[in-house]
Amino acid sequence: MDPLVGTLVLILVALAGARFSFSTERVPQGPRLLFRTGSHFLLLGLLLGPSGLGLLTAEATQQLSPLLALGLGWVGFHFGLQLDRASLTVFPFRFHVIGMGQAALSFALFLGGAVVVLRLVGRQADVPMLLLLGAAATACVTTPAGIAMVSSNFIVRGRVRDLLFFIGSLDAGVGIVALQVIYSLYRPSGAAWTQGGWEQLVLPAVAAGLGALLGVLFVWLAGRRAAAEELVLYILGSCAFAAGGALQWGLSPLFVAVAMGATVANLGRERLRVFALMQRWEKPVYLTFLLLAGALLRLPGAWVALLAVAYALLRAISKSAAAAALVSVVPLGFAVPRRLGLGLIPQGGISIAMAVSGVLMYPGLQVRGVGGEATLYTVIVLGVMVSELVGPFLTVQLLRRAGEISPRVEEALAAGDQRKAEREALRHAAAAQEQDSDEGG
Repeated sequence: MDPLVGTLVLILVALAGARFSFSTERVPQGPRLLFRTGSHFLLLGLLLGPSGLGLLTAEATQQLSPLLALGLGWVGFHFGLQLDRASLTVFPFRFHVIGMGQAALSFALFLGGAVVVLRLVGRQADVPMLLLLGAAATACVTTPAGIAMVSSNFIVRGRVRDLLFFIGSLDAGVGIVALQVIYSLYRPSGAAWTQGGWEQLVLPAVAAGLGALLGVLFVWLAGRRAAAEELVLYILGSCAFAAGGALQWGLSPLFVAVAMGATVANLGRERLRVFALMQRWEKPVYLTFLLLAGALLRLPGAWVALLAVAYALLRAISKSAAAAALVSVVPLGFAVPRRLGLGLIPQGGISIAMAVSGVLMYPGLQVRGVGGEATLYTVIVLGVMVSELVGPFLTVQLLRRAGEISPRVEEALAAGDQRKAEREALRHAAAAQEQDSDEGG
């Protein structure tokens, strides 16, 4: 099919899809998180792409890669805007230690586990370390969407819930930094600084400097009290330029965009206004990104689904073990379940964006005649979907055992009495706070 026709189909679907919500309250908990993160649009993109109906051909998808880059810049910039000092310092330092520590330990455990499994099955030599490192980087990421959904459904208030939400909002930074380090060590063909040596060691600093420079430029432009329409153009242009420039130089587009967003968050006065505009424009931009990301999916065989389940299982084990280890050695002043990692299973869109970044960075990577980067990408996307399905149920079980989901609230919700459920939730939270005060005294 003509690439122009494929592009028109993409625009039509994106415009139509932007009028519908990413979620519905009638959908059960697990699938509801898939809808909220837009995973159904990934499947729609798969249907439209080369592995489906072919309306979006491989050639058309390649020509539309600037839109994928824009999506990567958008995701990174949005995450970076959350990294302002005022918001981060509200939480105690020990929260930061657990949040970043469990992500780093999850990375190491996943990587070590994957190497051991491949060695046991005699396939270690078949899988490049680059792919294992990339998978580990995506595996250490958590999304706050899962805990937010459970918290909203059961009107949860409590310290464990706050800790989970903080970790889920922050630990993606570890995966994004790890991905930039991986790109620095394994230079893509045709990129700058491919000869090896000390230059590669400073590439993360180069990427951070580029993002900071673009952030300062954005602050200067927005500081002129630009109209909303101008500010949207600045956002789109900055995201596209940051991600496109990063890909051209062999840097991580997510890392550069996060550095840009963090600079804007800490230097600019328009952070909240930018945040509001990004939320207003999020649906069409993110939806287009998901459709194109879905078109990148390849299904060489049923074994990919088995790899996805293995990926999700190894990640769940790594997250659980890492969280248990951290809460055992870092005192928080309140009871934290050793099974805290069960609330960190959902991954969200940042893991998918990291996988898309790998596909754009290493096109044509072959592993035994199969597209290595495309296969890993498919495994990660399917693994994210598995985690999104089971994650909310594990989070509910964790918060029940932590005593932050009241049985009376559940009874009121089951009876359809929302007001009674809210009253019971307030009463339960007040009782828990009073108990904590008595124990502290």
